[in-house]
Formats: sequence, C-alpha cells, structure tokens
Amino acid sequence: MHDHHPAATPSFEADVERMDATRQQAQELKRQIEWTLARAINPADVLPMLHKLARLAEDGSDENVFANLHLAELLVERRPWRAALCARRVLAQRPDDDRGWATLGLCQTLLGNYNFAVHAYHRALTGAPKNPWYAHNLGHLLDIALGRAAEAVAWLKRAHEGAPDSDEVAASYAHALARAGRIADARKVLVGVRATKRGSSREHLALLKWLDQGAPPDKDHPLPRPTALHAHTPGDAASPPVAPPTSKGDKADANGAPRGAAATAELEEVLARGLASLPLDAKQRARARALARDAGARFARATCPSASRPSPSRGAATSLSALAAGIAYAIVYVDHVPLTQAEVAACYRVSVASLRARFSELRAHLDLLPGDARYATFRQR
Repeated sequence: MHDHHPAATPSFEADVERMDATRQQAQELKRQIEWTLARAINPADVLPMLHKLARLAEDGSDENVFANLHLAELLVERRPWRAALCARRVLAQRPDDDRGWATLGLCQTLLGNYNFAVHAYHRALTGAPKNPWYAHNLGHLLDIALGRAAEAVAWLKRAHEGAPDSDEVAASYAHALARAGRIADARKVLVGVRATKRGSSREHLALLKWLDQGAPPDKDHPLPRPTALHAHTPGDAASPPVAPPTSKGDKADANGAPRGAAATAELEEVLARGLASLPLDAKQRARARALARDAGARFARATCPSASRPSPSRGAATSLSALAAGIAYAIVYVDHVPLTQAEVAACYRVSVASLRARFSELRAHLDLLPGDARYATFRQR
C-alpha cells in the first residue's frame, strides 16, 4: 500500500503566492518610506505612504510596527487621539518599546488624561532609564498637571542631571522645587544654569521674580506643556541644495574657497558659536563636532568662505551658518532633544528653510536615524 498525501490545492497555492507578494510589497514600500524620510524636507510628506503601509503590512510584522510608530510620532501634535491608536498598535506587538510608550504619554497629555500619561512615561523610562526627556515630561506632568510637586522633584532632578545645559529642564526642576517648599534650592538651580550662559531667558527671569516673591501659588506662572520627542515644522521654500564636490584634495577651488582640513575647521568654529546658545551638554556637542567632521568632506568646501579673504561675502557666511545649524539640529534629531528647528535656526541667525534644507541633505548623506549609534548620547534601547 502506498501513502497518499493530498496535493496542495490550486487555491491554497494562489493564497500563498498572494501573501508572499503582499509581504514583498510591504518591504519595498518600507524601503521607499525610509528613503523619503532621509530626504524629505517635511517628514509629514510621507503620511500617505505610512497609512498605506499600515494597511498593507501584516499585523505584528516589522513593517506594520514601523508604520504605526512613525504615524504616531507625526500625528501626535495635531491629532493626538489618532496618534494614540497608532501607538497602542505598536505596543500591542512590542509592549516594551520605549518610543511607543513615550509617544502614547504625549498623546494622553494632550488629551488631558494625565494619570494615564504618567503611567506611560513610567513605562518608557523602564525601557530607557537614562533618557532625560522622558524623565522631564514625567516630572513636568506630576508638578503642573497633577500638583504632586514633591514627587516630581526626583524625576526632574534626574532629568537635570542628564541634561544639565537645558533651560527647559532647569526651569521645570526649579518650579517643582519651589512648589515643594525648597525655594533656596530652586534659586540655586536657576542661578547655576544662568552662570553657564550669556544671559537669562524670559522664562528664567520670570521664575526668579516669582521666587523673590516667595513663590506664591496665586502668582504662579505655568510652564510650557511637555514637549514631543521630535519637532516637525510646516514646510516652506527650501534654499538650493549644496553642490556635490567635483574634485579631491585640500586645494582651494576656482572661487578661492578652502577645502579639506581648513574648511572643516572653519565650519567647526561657526558650529561652536551656535552650540554655546543651545541646551546641549558636552557629550552632545562633541557628537556635533564629530558629525561636522564626517560631513565636512562633502559639504564644507561648498559653503565655507575663503580663508584668504578678510571679508567673506555675506551669502557665503550665511551658507556656512546654515550648514552648522543643520548639523546642530541633526544632533537634536538623533538624540530626541525637544527643540524645534526654529529654535536652533535662531542660534545661527539663519532661516528655518535654510536649516531644513541642509538637515535634509545631511540625513541623506550620512543615513541618519533617530538613536543613530554614531552620534546618539541618550538613546537607550
């Protein structure tokens, strides 16, 4: 006798082929989205592609999680309820994903569900305990939204230790200390940050005035709400792209612009001046200098004014500042620092459009991603 095994039916084989084709289509679409994100001036431009990928990809697949996580991060500011649904889909498949929990925490904050937002940030910190921005948003919620200043102090202290140069974190920490009755300690925090900077922000001056009055509850001025991990600004006209290099070597080009080491040194000098006004710590500034050196070979010689000219043209100097601003924002992007492109651009006195164009080119040239191991400081997975 012979064993007879039923042959696969034509319909079954067709179903398998369809599933394989769908899986390959989802993988290809994910690659297209990654390519577009690396080059898009406005990340929101990929929203239609992300929605399509979320529908196409199989539940639980890497492509499905990728689509829902990016949708949550891009939708959170304008549509927090929809963003929360996307974040929950991520967490249903990856229950320990810190980005998913942090984004859900921000969604719930914007929706006014503060207790659940606190829970979400606790879960995010379980996955990334050294991320100061998670600790900041948690402490900020406890202090401002729930009135639990004494509990908030410990989290904001952790955030301040992790990001000692951040004005925003220092202000939140000082505010919680004052509301917990520790006015002298609150003043020390503000004065300590002020001593490391050229001047004080309006917010710090207002807080100091409030502390001078004894931090009365009836004159308390509310601090800004917790911020997103990524700041996305509306797109506007971008400046022309930087031209790629046409030859090798450290000699000057036809316009007299320096190349190689001289160009990179000039770029780092401009970069350092702007970094002095940004709430980044020493490690992040070192990462910015490393990124500048990596990018300098291609970009610096196309933007640096001539070292041999005592008075470089205004256009060349602005172009160099725009590149430096793009590098600074690249660190903000990689390290999940809650700063907007406008805030970074202001430190270099360039337009947001110029910063965005340079940042887009840097992302494409260096294949930058959030938490990039080459440049990240706080990203803990």
